[in-house]
Amino acid sequence: MTDIVPSDAVLPDTVQINRALAQRLVEQVAPSLVHNVNIMDAAGLIIGSMDASRIGTLHDGARNAAGRGETVQIAPGDEHQGTRPGVNIPLILDGRVAAVVGVTGTPAEVLPVAQVLVLTVQMLIMQERLRDNASWRESATRDILSSLSLRKLTEGRLIAALQGIDAPLQPPWNLTGILHLGTSRSVLLLRQLRDVSGVVAADIHGAVWVLSGSSTALGLALLQQRLQQPSSKSLRFLTGRVGATMMQLTDDAERLSALLARPGLIGTAVGEPRSEIPLDSLGLELAIAVLPDELLGDVAGSVLDPLGEVLRETARVFLREELSIAHTAAALGVHRNTVVQRLDRIELLTGLNIRRFSCAVSMRVALAADSAQYVHNAQV
Repeated sequence: MTDIVPSDAVLPDTVQINRALAQRLVEQVAPSLVHNVNIMDAAGLIIGSMDASRIGTLHDGARNAAGRGETVQIAPGDEHQGTRPGVNIPLILDGRVAAVVGVTGTPAEVLPVAQVLVLTVQMLIMQERLRDNASWRESATRDILSSLSLRKLTEGRLIAALQGIDAPLQPPWNLTGILHLGTSRSVLLLRQLRDVSGVVAADIHGAVWVLSGSSTALGLALLQQRLQQPSSKSLRFLTGRVGATMMQLTDDAERLSALLARPGLIGTAVGEPRSEIPLDSLGLELAIAVLPDELLGDVAGSVLDPLGEVLRETARVFLREELSIAHTAAALGVHRNTVVQRLDRIELLTGLNIRRFSCAVSMRVALAADSAQYVHNAQV
């Protein structure tokens, strides 16, 4: 079994200054200068320059500066092949020479410029480091959470992998999937979750997965309260078990993955829309989610094909309103006798009297199977 975050993995604690990064750094600082700027690697090879013809050539002054770990100045008349008058200052990162920054010109004139430039490049590299660390951690977190549904992790490996991304979570666990309506809010949610202790999160299958360690019902409620806007009902929390064991956690991850593969199903549960939907309340939807596409079409079509959209919507609302004719009439804005007539028509066309429990279940399965087919247009 492959570790998600191997113990010997090279983490992005340092930035490797390759040609692409060196050239990008040069292009960021050069417009504010009248002098040419070069960046050389520790061997003295020019890897970034505003003079494209010099890239890939050896700079002896930079090689000397890197080898000695100190500034090397080249005065007019002292230059030789591959060098020009100027100043070459080693760039020290993590206690070693990572590169050399060179500025072309009379040393007395460009030395102050070069000294400021080295600090500027160092700052830019630190920004690159922060971006790389954040990107690496985001990718590693996504790999860890995705692996839960594939049952690739033992609890020990999970804890070790979390420690590898500086997230020392401990059991018991909770896994929650957060779905958002309308404009994507994943970036905002992930930003909010960075400030929450005891959780890690990643965007997977169109939802934000949140893994909580040392989980409690109170902690889950506080998390939802923190993320949900008071005036908005745009978030849906698909919550796994609180205080879950490792086996329960992987079960919840597999359920969540299956349901998110067919998001149209999540809105088919009977009852008013809720901000929190426990995963273990979606047993029927889960059973539908794992059916192959061909069977989904048959399950839905065998019941719904004779029905027009008005009768289908009547059936949906009737099930949602707990088989209440009065509540269905109010929800649809029609007279109760109209609802009765439609229910009779449904029975005539399908053979299902959905006022009876067993027939209502058959209709709900058919409607769920129909919703599961429309993955891309589904709304939660």
